[in-house]
Amino acid sequence: MKNNKEKLYSIILTSTTLVFLFLTSISAAASGVQEIQLTQNGSRASTPAIYEDNVVWLDYVNDSGIIHLYNLTTSKDIQLDSFHGSWPAIYGDKIVCRDYQICGNKENYNLSVYDISTTEKFQITKNVSEHSIPAIYEDKIVWHNSQNGVSDIYLYNLSTSTECQVTFNREAYDPAIYADRIVWTEYHNGNSNIYMYNLSTSKETQITNSEFWQLDPDIYGDNIVWAGDRIGERYSLNLDIYMYNISTSKITQITYSESAHEPVIYKDEIVWMDDRNGNRDIYLYNISTREEFQVTKDESGQMWPAIYDDRIVWKDNRNADGGHADGGHSDIYTCMASAVLKSPVANLSVAPDLGFSPLSVQFTDLSKNAILRSWDFNNDGVAESTEKNPVYIYTNPGNYIVNLTVSDTNTTDSKLSTVLVFDEQLFDNQLVLTETQISTSGKAIYDSPAIYDDKVVWVDHTGDYSGNDKYDICLYNISTKKETRIHTTNGSVYGLDIYKDRIVWYESLNGQSDIYMYNVSTSKETQITSGGSTSHPAIYEDRIVWADNRDEEGVPDIYMYNLSTSKESKIINDTSVVGLDIYGDRIVWLNYTSVSYSNGFSNIYMYDLSTSKKTPITTSGSAGFPVAIYDDRIVWEDDGYEKRQIYVYNISDSTEIKITPDNLSQQRPDIYGDRIVWQDQRNGNLDIFMYNLSIQKEIQITTSRLLQDCPVIYGDRILWYNNGKYGNYIHMCTISLKGSRMPVANFSANVTSGCCPLSVQFTDLSENSTEWKWDFGDNAYSADRNPVHTYNNAGVYTVSLIVKNENGTDAEKRSKYISVSSSNDKKD
Repeated sequence: MKNNKEKLYSIILTSTTLVFLFLTSISAAASGVQEIQLTQNGSRASTPAIYEDNVVWLDYVNDSGIIHLYNLTTSKDIQLDSFHGSWPAIYGDKIVCRDYQICGNKENYNLSVYDISTTEKFQITKNVSEHSIPAIYEDKIVWHNSQNGVSDIYLYNLSTSTECQVTFNREAYDPAIYADRIVWTEYHNGNSNIYMYNLSTSKETQITNSEFWQLDPDIYGDNIVWAGDRIGERYSLNLDIYMYNISTSKITQITYSESAHEPVIYKDEIVWMDDRNGNRDIYLYNISTREEFQVTKDESGQMWPAIYDDRIVWKDNRNADGGHADGGHSDIYTCMASAVLKSPVANLSVAPDLGFSPLSVQFTDLSKNAILRSWDFNNDGVAESTEKNPVYIYTNPGNYIVNLTVSDTNTTDSKLSTVLVFDEQLFDNQLVLTETQISTSGKAIYDSPAIYDDKVVWVDHTGDYSGNDKYDICLYNISTKKETRIHTTNGSVYGLDIYKDRIVWYESLNGQSDIYMYNVSTSKETQITSGGSTSHPAIYEDRIVWADNRDEEGVPDIYMYNLSTSKESKIINDTSVVGLDIYGDRIVWLNYTSVSYSNGFSNIYMYDLSTSKKTPITTSGSAGFPVAIYDDRIVWEDDGYEKRQIYVYNISDSTEIKITPDNLSQQRPDIYGDRIVWQDQRNGNLDIFMYNLSIQKEIQITTSRLLQDCPVIYGDRILWYNNGKYGNYIHMCTISLKGSRMPVANFSANVTSGCCPLSVQFTDLSENSTEWKWDFGDNAYSADRNPVHTYNNAGVYTVSLIVKNENGTDAEKRSKYISVSSSNDKKD
């Protein structure tokens, strides 16, 4: 293969067989993953690459780059002495790197190849840019070259000794190659996207189309991975790992840490660098099992991972001064991916993770490969539980650190979490606020919650923001504590509203948006409109109103559908509506006459269906969205004087008042009766406040350092969107009068059916209880809070729990709750 190559020069090989006392950053008893140091102490190593049992990396010696070739089988390290070599890549017996040479007063960057089998080195191209980084697959080498103000992708074929240009006059960088496909990052208009070129078909494909950063692509088979910010700020670097499947055109979000970089893929596994814990660590994701594992846990920085088969390599700063590369030293480490996949990995969820005392918290063990576990709910070194999913009640206020430790036969792992418990919150020695987490998936979307009586609705986003999205409308019954997914769609869901048993929304799919309704009583879904140009629905009794641009005049109209008569009618022409609400015969909306409602061209209007009269409510020109109405009161936010304030208009006496102080950014109000709720930033974080018009008193509902937004209110219940540590959830606060707290019985079981003997873990989920009496239905009883009971005979059993406190008693009875079959009933 080299006969037609011109041998540029010989290289001096410094070959030494190094005998290492293999070092491990974490002992086998602690982690189960043996991390082996490949470099000698004192190295300044970086950018490793691996193929089969050969590892290459760059080591800086006297400010010169030396490429190392290390064989994992023989433990032999060869130094490929060259002039400032850097960014090595390897495939088979070929190593390619960027050379930096000084010829007289000229500085030249070239790409050179080292043949392991022949020990020859030859140059394949001259005058590449100083930032060119090569990649290699079989006999093809790709790189980007910046010159004349542009950067393009080039390819060199080792078999034919030919070079070709892949892109022309572009801003293309960081290519990777697999088989006949090349992927790269390309910059346009201040943002970057991922592109692919097929050498066999000469076809180029744009993989992403985003206004945010998409960086560092890699490819293996049909899968492309990269680090991207698909939902953040345009110029942020809050990156996550994404994967695109060429066969299905589907994008899958792999991480949600907003701190992931440098992904590399090999077969079924992806590795990357992630600083979610405040320092850089290596993580591993298995595509088939959809499981994520933390590979390194040393407090120093680990970066630039590479993977081949079962072997992962990376740059490691643990031996540097202070654990940082600028401390002078960095090394190359390796470990087996299979060991990572088999070792126990501690993980947990906490619900709720904050609230008022006494706070009942459900802990859920989400660990992998664990046989044993222990929970320390106070991090005082004393384990309070060994159950898999225990419930613990915090009776005193405080900031508690929870420690979950899991283990298998040889190794252990731990993870910490926090629970913030507030003292019982009283106002005027009368009101008690009780906060509850309603949703469970952690995928609730902003601006989606709505409430009526004991029914809560919201939207979960379970897709990947890629055009293969999935949205679920969720319904929670407060009385039965049951969550149901009532609608699933690939379209986007907005504008949820609910009245009694009827839920309305508008759904956008393929450029069309229409109004839908779901009846909880009949479980029937109805499409209300079919014109494909609707938004902002609201419902009251049998009337649904919405904005509709079906006339295609650029200005929407307000339409109404009467469920009793099945009649649709246009209510108002040319409203420029942003947001609607309806109460009784009155419809209110925000009307804007320019691109943005925040520039002095937006006001609130009301229309009375009984009189067909349209009335302007505001004239400031700075009213904001949303607008809400209850009885004869209208609330909105107003952006006048560069401060968002909450205003109330009384229809009865035509008076307007401002209810919030002169602080920045109070917004998103809602109203029920005399109570108005809104989101407030006066304390530097997003909290929920409430104002009572009858007593003219303000109350701060939430006090945590989390993002709380989009509040809605019904009766004594306030609902909001909560961006928490473990995901995005819907929370609810119940307002009650101070008084004796009665117990409320509730429980769960880890299994409800199986063969005898059937061991069942019962978990008490009751509120305000101090005593428990269980009746398992087989003449067995227990006074433990969370008992384990074994059913030794086949049958169907009714389970009941009676709970008590000093104020009273409550019971929960579940008929035919446990079903036990005999072992003879099992089918072959």
